[in-house]
Amino acid sequence: MSVRYLYQPGELKGGRRRATDPIWSLNVYEIETIIIKPNEVVIYYLFDGPKRGFVREELLVVQPHSQLPPAA
Repeated sequence: MSVRYLYQPGELKGGRRRATDPIWSLNVYEIETIIIKPNEVVIYYLFDGPKRGFVREELLVVQPHSQLPPAA
């Protein structure tokens, strides 16, 4: 499944966020691992993405054949 992830505060270049900065990653990643434990939230890890886990609310599913914004 192809996804984009939600940037954390200060993750973009420069460290400060402006209103015009993107909130979702510009690159698309594939989900590499899903960790499911009873009575805990599901954690997703991305292939070639940041080395941290994500919860469902931090991922945006990219539909097949969708057009992404141009690279800056």
